[in-house]
Order: sequence, then C-alpha cells, then structure tokens
Amino acid sequence: MGIGARLAAIAGAAVLVAGCGALGMARLEPGKSTEADVRQALGAPGKVYPRPDGSRQLAYPRGPGGTQTHMAFVAPDGRFVRIEQVLSAEHLARIATGSMTTEQLELLIGPPWRVSAFPNLRQTAWEYVIEDTWGYTVDLSVMVDERGIVAGTVYARRERGDHGGMSR
Repeated sequence: MGIGARLAAIAGAAVLVAGCGALGMARLEPGKSTEADVRQALGAPGKVYPRPDGSRQLAYPRGPGGTQTHMAFVAPDGRFVRIEQVLSAEHLARIATGSMTTEQLELLIGPPWRVSAFPNLRQTAWEYVIEDTWGYTVDLSVMVDERGIVAGTVYARRERGDHGGMSR
C-alpha cells in the first residue's frame, strides 16, 4: 500500500470515528430527530434490526474488535428514540445462559466482531472486545451451542496496554 493510500485510509478511519463521536450524537434529539438524521450524524449502520412492531435498531460497532457498540433505537414512525452503548456492564449482565438465542444476544449487545467454531464442543464463540469496570481491555467470548442458544461466557483480561493490535 502506497503512502497516499495509507493517508486516505487513515483519514477515512478518522472520519468514521468522528462520525460516531459525541458531537454527532449530541445533535440527535429524541422524538424530534429521524432515522435519516441518525444516519447523517453517525453514518451507515453496521447492521439494522427490524422489530415486529415496526421499530428498528441500528448497530454502530467500532471495530473490528472495538470496545464500543452504539445501538440507535428508532420508533415505528421513524423518530429517533435513544442511543445506548451496549457493550456495557449493564447489558452484559443481561446475557442469559441456557435460554437466550443468538437473535436476542445481537439485539442486546450487537453483532460480534468475529465468530469462531469449536467443533469438538459443538459450539461457536461470538467474540467481542469490551472494557471492564476497571478499565482493562477484555476479550469476551459468548459461547453458542448448535441450537443457537447461549451456552456460557468466557472473559479473558488482556495485559494493560495490550489492545490486541487494534485501536479503540
């Protein structure tokens, strides 16, 4: 990759990070802003989850392997409701082993940055990178069985300063 292409990639990444920054979110007003306003402020979502009631959830993961995923909630009438950082202790505490489906998991904490197969366990690991309450970067694997049900979670704290070669 030439220097020009590298500079363009860095500039593009900076724009993406800035688009998800506080300034973009600050312009959004619940009940007044629309889904189009959300997309203008934050860019194209990484994934859109249509809900049975006509509402939508727009996922904005910062990755690959970023420690934040923002979920914008849009009402059936197209009005912006709220935005939440879903890779949070509050959301992670709601992961229900033995009963939660992969669809419910994604609605709760967004799409994984990577999925790894463990054939000997007959499970897949839905992988996320989070920041714990102590400020450590943590690799979270949500283990999903062959029925698509959450079987368990595995947390592996990284050493201080080890971001796994990924920027936050």
